[in-house]
Amino acid sequence: MFKELIEALRRRPLLGQMWSEMEEMLGDAVDMYRPIANVLVGREEMTQATHDRVYETDKRINHLQRKIRKQLVAHLTLAPGSDVPISLTLMSITKDAERVGDICKNLLEVAEAAKKPPCSGPYGERIRRLLAEGDALFEPTVAGIINSDKDTAAGAVEGARDLAKKCDAMIDDLLKDDLPTRDAVLLTLLARYLKRISLHLSNIASSVVMPLHRLDYFDEEGTPSQ
Repeated sequence: MFKELIEALRRRPLLGQMWSEMEEMLGDAVDMYRPIANVLVGREEMTQATHDRVYETDKRINHLQRKIRKQLVAHLTLAPGSDVPISLTLMSITKDAERVGDICKNLLEVAEAAKKPPCSGPYGERIRRLLAEGDALFEPTVAGIINSDKDTAAGAVEGARDLAKKCDAMIDDLLKDDLPTRDAVLLTLLARYLKRISLHLSNIASSVVMPLHRLDYFDEEGTPSQ
């Protein structure tokens, strides 16, 4: 179904333009995540330039979402009943892309609040792995959408679900630990925000493998529900 929607989209210039803008949103989300992850693992210093870059990119994502939403409303108003499935799919994807941008700002707040990179503490190696897995989710998510590749998209959904479980496990361990309060709070927030990013990426990837009315939902085995 998704491939048929994309083929229909390419025959309509306005929808094709909006699809390109959606791809731009996803690229911007990657550009927000990576410098923050680099700061959190100690590969980069936290600077004002990093802060400004992240916030400017988020503004661009927000602008694109509002633009696409406005165009979709106008399109459906002028041509009621036309292109509804792809329009709703676009609305869903851009909503999740915008949320990824917002949560990246939350991760930036963690990086700015930390007196030293969290990877230098007892959970350091675990954090490195989780952040690397988060980074690795972006490429198959975007590729699955752009190429209408169900296998790639399904792999992204499974990877996101696995990362979410690992983040929950880390939070459970932190609840049992006796770390200083500040450290425990920052690490818990980091894990929670990373989980939310992974699940929004899962929602985006699910657009390729799920029927429209089942977007964002996979059953426990990770196969499409009926």
